[in-house]
Amino acid sequence: MKRYELEDKEKKVLHTLAQRGAMSPSQVSAETWLMPGEALSVLKDLTSEGLVLMRNDTNSPDGMLVAITTEARTFINRAS
Repeated sequence: MKRYELEDKEKKVLHTLAQRGAMSPSQVSAETWLMPGEALSVLKDLTSEGLVLMRNDTNSPDGMLVAITTEARTFINRAS
């Protein structure tokens, strides 16, 4: 497993997704108190690291659904 050095806002997003489950980017923004653009930027960074999956979802208010990966769950469990 890679060794991750995450910023506080990245950890906050991962923990929120771990606790709440999959949600839209705007819901992530609301739950973490990050500005929408900042939340989307964090989500894209986490996606490129393989910690978050973003997929199209017609039922989501943003047209997208975000969820953490198994690798992210392992990281969270080890960090706790």
